[in-house]
This record gives sequence, C-alpha cells and structure tokens, in this order.
Amino acid sequence: MSQPTLEKDAAAPMGEKVDYVSTVDAKDLPESEQSSGYDREEYLVKDYAHDVTVKVLSTQDDPTLPSFTFRFIFLGIGLSAFGSVLAQIYYFKPQTVVVARLFLLLISYFLGEMMATAIPRKGWFRYLNPGPFNIKEHTAILIMASTASVSATASEIIAVDDLYYNNTLNAGLAIFTILASQLLGYGFAGILREILVYPTATWWPTIIVSANVFQALHFDRTLSSKRVRLFWSVFAAIAVWEIVPQYMFPLLSGFSIFCLADNGRHDFMRNLFGGASNNEGTGLLALCLDFNYIAGDNLWIPLVTQLNQDVGLLLTYVFMMALYYGNVWKAKNFPFMSQGLFYINGTQYDQSLILTNNAFDAEKYAQQGPAYFSASNVNVLLSFLEPSDRFTQAWFLLVSNLALGSCIVHVLLWHWDQIVDGFKLTYLWRPSNIDDPHYNEMKKYKDVPHWWFLLVLLGSFAAAQATNYRGNSGLPWWALIVVLLMSFIFLVIYGYLASITGFQLSWFGSGFFQMIVAFMVPGKPVANMYGTVYGQHTMNQGMTLLADLKLGQYIKIPPKVTFFAQMGGAVVGSILNYIMLLQIINNNRDALLSISGTRLWSGQNPQSYNSNAISWGALGPQMFGRGGEYVMIPVALAIGIFLPIPFWLLHKRFPKFGFNYVIMPIITQYSAWLTVGINTSILSAVAMGIISQYFVRRRYPRWFTKDGGTQVMVFILSFAVFGAAGTAHNFPTWWGNPSLDQGFSADRCKAPAN
Repeated sequence: MSQPTLEKDAAAPMGEKVDYVSTVDAKDLPESEQSSGYDREEYLVKDYAHDVTVKVLSTQDDPTLPSFTFRFIFLGIGLSAFGSVLAQIYYFKPQTVVVARLFLLLISYFLGEMMATAIPRKGWFRYLNPGPFNIKEHTAILIMASTASVSATASEIIAVDDLYYNNTLNAGLAIFTILASQLLGYGFAGILREILVYPTATWWPTIIVSANVFQALHFDRTLSSKRVRLFWSVFAAIAVWEIVPQYMFPLLSGFSIFCLADNGRHDFMRNLFGGASNNEGTGLLALCLDFNYIAGDNLWIPLVTQLNQDVGLLLTYVFMMALYYGNVWKAKNFPFMSQGLFYINGTQYDQSLILTNNAFDAEKYAQQGPAYFSASNVNVLLSFLEPSDRFTQAWFLLVSNLALGSCIVHVLLWHWDQIVDGFKLTYLWRPSNIDDPHYNEMKKYKDVPHWWFLLVLLGSFAAAQATNYRGNSGLPWWALIVVLLMSFIFLVIYGYLASITGFQLSWFGSGFFQMIVAFMVPGKPVANMYGTVYGQHTMNQGMTLLADLKLGQYIKIPPKVTFFAQMGGAVVGSILNYIMLLQIINNNRDALLSISGTRLWSGQNPQSYNSNAISWGALGPQMFGRGGEYVMIPVALAIGIFLPIPFWLLHKRFPKFGFNYVIMPIITQYSAWLTVGINTSILSAVAMGIISQYFVRRRYPRWFTKDGGTQVMVFILSFAVFGAAGTAHNFPTWWGNPSLDQGFSADRCKAPAN
C-alpha cells in the first residue's frame, strides 16, 4: 500500500469541520469508493478520528527496526541541550519565541542520515551504526529534544527569587525544583494513557502533522530528498540574512514610515506606530524583515483561524489606545507598556516595603498605599507559548478570563456530540476493550508498567515537597496536594478536549491557580508562585507529554523507549535551563530589572511573574476584591461564558451565513496580543499568513516548512556578541542601528521610558 500524505492542516478551528485529503492508491479504497468513479489517487477523508489516523497515517510497523541506538542517545542528548539552552535564551528576549518542533524534526533527520552515512557498519562500529537511519529512532530523538526545549515554568521562580527577593537557590535545590515540576505532569500523563492516548477517539490533531512528516521522510525517499533540499536552501539563506536585522541593521526589524517621519519627537506616534523595541508600542503598519519575529505558524494555520486572530489583533489596537488615552485604570499615570507594579504617581512599586519575611504586612501596606498595573499590561505570564507568547497585565488578565469562559462554552456547543460519544466508550471502564489499529500494532511491545509512572509521580511529589520546604517557598504541604489534585482533574477534562478537538488554551490555569492559592495561602507571593507552577504547569506539561505518547503510538516506538526519551529530555532540560538562566541573569541583571530592557535582553517574563505573585499573593483582596481597582478581572470569567452563545444561536437560525466561523475564544485571546515585546512583526505575519493560506497553499501545498535558520543564528549570536555567556559586543551605532542613549528605539521612534 502506498503511504498517504496529509494535505491540509490537522488542527481545525473550533466550529469548522476540516476535510483531510489523503493521497492513496485507488485500489486501497473501500469497494464503495472504487465503484463510485474514484479513478485518481485522491480520497477525501471526513471522519475526525478513524479516517485521519488510519488513512492519512499508515499503521504499518517493522518490529525489527532498532530504536534504542547510539544515534538516538547521541542526537537526543545533543539536540536536547541545544533546544533547552535556546529556549532559555528566548525566555529573556524582548519577543518570546518557541523552539520550532518541525525544525528539530528536520535537523535531527539530516544529522541522523549523516551519521548513518559517515560511521562504518563493520566490526565494532556496527554497534554505533546498525543500519539506515530509521523512523523509530528519529521520532524518539524528537520526543527527547522537544521535551527539553522549553523554558520550564519553575525556572521563572528561580529567576524571580534571584532578581527580586535576593534569594539565590543552590544548584541542587534549583534543578530538583525544575525537575519535580516537569515530572509531576509526566506521572499524571502515564496514569491517563488508557483514556487519553490509546483510543482512536483521542487522536491529538496537533501532532498529526509531525507524524505525517515522519512517514513522508522515511517512507518516500524521493519525496523526502526534495523536501530536505528545499529546507536546507531556505535554512541557509535565512540564517545568513538573520545577521542583518538581528545585529547590523536593527531598523529592518521594524521599518515604520511614521516613526521615520516623526524622528523620535512624540509619545503618541511611538505608542501607536513604534514597536521594534521591547515595551515600545503596538507597531501599527510597520514592516518587519526579521524572520525571528514573524510567526512562522501562519504558514499552516487554517485561514479561518487566522482571520479570527486578525479580528482580535484589530481590536487590540482599538482597546489599547482607548484604555490609555481614555485614562482607564488611571492609565496615563503609568508607562504605556510595562510588566511592573506602580505607585499612583507612576514610580515603580517597591514590593520589599510591603513584605515582612516575604509575607504581606498590612501595616506596611497602609503606609505605602495601593499598587497599580499599567492599563495595557497586566502581565499574566503563563509558561506555554503559542504562537508568540505575549501576555499582559490588567487588560490581558481580563481578556484571558473572557477567553477561558468562552472556550469552555464554545467547545461544549460545537463539540458536545463528540464529547458525549467519547465518554460513552466502554474502554473508559474496561481498557482491554480498546480497538484502535495503531494501538493493536503496539501490543507486540512490552508496555510500561503503571508502577513506573507511579514511582515517577511519588518521587517528583517528594522532591516538590522537599524543595518547597528547603527553598522557603511558604507553600504548605497540604496546599501542594490540593493544587495537584485540581491539576489532575483539569488535565482529564482539558486533555480530553484537546485530544479530540485540537484546540487548547495553552495558558489556561495561571490566573485560576493564582486565585485559588491566594485564597488558601493569603499574603504570601512566593508561595503563590510555587502553587501556580505546580497547578498550571503540571497540567500543561501533562498535556504535552500525552501528545508525545500518542506520537510514539502512531510511529510504533516501543513504549519503554518513549519513556526513556521523555525522562531523559526532562533531566537534560532541567539542568541546562538552570545553568543558562544563571549565566543570563549574572551578565544582564540591569537590563532584566529595567522596565523596557534593551533590544537584545528583557526581563518582561520574570517581571510579569513577580508582578502577578505580588498582586495575587500579597494584594489579592485589595486589588481584585470588592471595591478593588481590578474587580472586573475575576468577573470577566463569568462574562466570557455568554460570548459564544449569540453566534451559535445565529448559526442555528441562519446556517449559511457563516456564523460558525466566528470563534470567540480566539478573538478574545488575541484582543490583548500586542501588550509587550516586539510588535512590528504583526503586519508582515498577517500578510504572509493570508497569502500562504489563500494562494500558495492551493497551488504549492508542499512548500510549507518552518525555517530553523533564524533559531540557529540567534543561538550563535547570543553567545558570540549578545552577551549570553559574558560581555556583549555591540555593533557600531549608525542610522540603521540607533542607540537608546540617543533617545531612539530600533525603528527610530522615541525610546520608551525606562
């Protein structure tokens, strides 16, 4: 049977039932389709789970292929190190960018093929090179590397402790804190395999594309060679180009005719049209030629999803300017963009003056007075990053609650039948009854015993309790148990929704767990940080690992190899997250503590995390309670519940008018998307996405790859000249590389206040 290929994005927007085109031989079709005029190799697959996972993805398996090989260990550890270091560098950048999964997939393919060619296969070397580079070891490498290639949320606690509380954790304590937060989610994921991984219904649309690329590369060598040549051509060209906007000519990262005309004279022009520097402005109508900032996801995100995002972005411009110049929440007293807390006069709030032993002191607070957010930025830093990781303070916190409420209702309205059918399946009570073609193929391999996952869960739980105590977090042992139980319940609910719909609010949970922990442990901001990590991050980490377990099932990797890959990636990532974090903090402390940072380094993420810890953990009742300045933020959760209902009712009444394409969780989520970071990339990203989805995708569907040249070049430049490992070596100042000392941002708008 020929190997099918996916021709349309697997992640359908909610409310839009996506069609998948699977390229198969006519003789492989069911008899009903063979007799219905199917004389070409195209077959339209419309079923959400079975047809996609069986007809788009091959179920074939060769159990003789080795998976636990020297190549897997060597490349897995090497790319895990690369990815974890790069992710931590990105965490401290003005624009938070994720390490592209598809880039890791393609670079590991190239390196694996190179090792298979270069290493001899005779004598002792046959243990290092057992044969051609195969799909199983390739997938195991990706699982290990992608597990490591994140900036773990727990590392944010370590950064905040160091920057704002003068508490530098020792290496062992810090690494075990990060590792415990990573592995708790893995323990939960292993326990939930029978419900969220093995069945056909839980098909995890977000990883279908990765599985399909693996099969295309390894099952169709002619096709793969063309794709790899295209990838490396684009990779090399963009990698070389990236030196120009990143280092030599930063003006190209935000070319704004309005900023050039204004020449740094007016705040309004900067706030609306500027955006090439961190916390500068919204970047309206600016042109960006720096591919590190342009969201490559727009190349394959479906057009309907992108149009909903674009509506949200348009609302962002309106709301941000209206909030600020309407003086909502006393906005004009504070910077247009910031992740900090302020006194009413606009100076930065000194949190140390309201804390005693890192706990809220009511008498000191009475002397200092209330704290305020900047109106556009109430930065709720949540650890997962889609697609550009922008999170804000008062406005974004309100919007995130709107999106959370609307997400729950939207999913229930549009996917109720799927959800109900899923919970009716007998395998939820009798796992042995699971009948999935991919799972049936996996039965030839020994499964990972449940006690392995229970051991990981208990070990990481013990480590979490120990590090909480030794790190003086202030989080009681019983509070940790409560947030973990809640995290597990949410993982079941939202993991199931993500596994059947392909949509998840990756940042869900932070604000919720901040409120819960603030209620359980009032007045303790550090305890609030720890509780939020173990609640929100554990759930999101569990969802990520569940998706990777499903990928392992699609590719038929022996379960114990997948277990080792995920555990190994978590360990490597935790160690290097910590090492890189210390290097960056020690070498760039002043930039990280400033409001706007520099063009190269920004403390927006730890600032956000700390601001939320203070606001919820120390000042929750004063800021968000009845009579508080931001009481509408928790109320927004209830308001969001009603947002999708009118469009659902209109679709029922007028089914041909397209109301089903209105996706309120996406619109609301993106209506506060420009409140921090480099914003000049929006116009370029939107234009690229619409052109690619409306024109290019129809004519050249195989062009879609996510370039990794920018990521390699950012990695090299960070160490070579940006000061990630020591002294920075700045490019000489000139018209195309203006200096903040001259009063200019990178786009020559007026520099933001620092």
